Amino acid sequence: MNEKNHYPEYVYAGYFTSRGEWIHPVSCNDTGQLIIVTAGEFEIEEEGTTYTLEPGSVMFLDPGKTHGGVRPTGERVSFYWIHWRSEDYPRYKVFMLRDRYPVLLACRQLLHYTGRGFGSDVADALLTVLLAEIGSQYSESADEDASAAKICEWIRINSDRPLTAADVSERFGYSVDYTSRLLRATTGMGLKAVISEYKMNLIKQLLLESERSLQEIAAKSGFSDYKLFLKYFRYHEGVTPSEFRSAYYKIHTNNR
Repeated sequence: MNEKNHYPEYVYAGYFTSRGEWIHPVSCNDTGQLIIVTAGEFEIEEEGTTYTLEPGSVMFLDPGKTHGGVRPTGERVSFYWIHWRSEDYPRYKVFMLRDRYPVLLACRQLLHYTGRGFGSDVADALLTVLLAEIGSQYSESADEDASAAKICEWIRINSDRPLTAADVSERFGYSVDYTSRLLRATTGMGLKAVISEYKMNLIKQLLLESERSLQEIAAKSGFSDYKLFLKYFRYHEGVTPSEFRSAYYKIHTNNR
């Protein structure tokens, strides 16, 4: 750490682009290293743990730990790499940026001004701006993950009653569009798809764990219209509820 200004200390940095088949070399540095991927997908192993990086990935490599590529990649790979020192390195390893632009801009500015020979104070300050932006996005990402988990759990608990996208969004005080974007960013599915996922899980659970009639199962999963229940199940599963249930009938049972 720079005693003078208490900023993280910039060491050196660059922008790498592979040519042909490439694998990250094995190395162990006395500095921390920050990687920000802009193109391609590749794997890095650090101390026995493998991480997959893709465009938008941020990775912090720890000082004193050996890291290197896992297997060669033939696709073009590009990333910013920054070596730095600090008394307090980030505890998180890899995450995806929600907004790449401010981070990429900070990287370009850092390389531009250090390449023009500006002093260490400027480099340390620019590095601090970059790390602050990354830290802010990580915190927002963690908060959004927690919010998405609460929404998903509420949907799961209430999947035995009719649920609409508006019902869920209103419950948490969000708009339907925001809720859907939040879930898509964290689960890969939009709001309606998440509702359907939990609804179908409940229906299939009831079909497999009980001998209830289909009419009873329809009611217990929030359907007042039996025909709509049948149509809904077939649309999402590709078979009827009866066909789904009968597909797993060779089960040994004990009666006492």
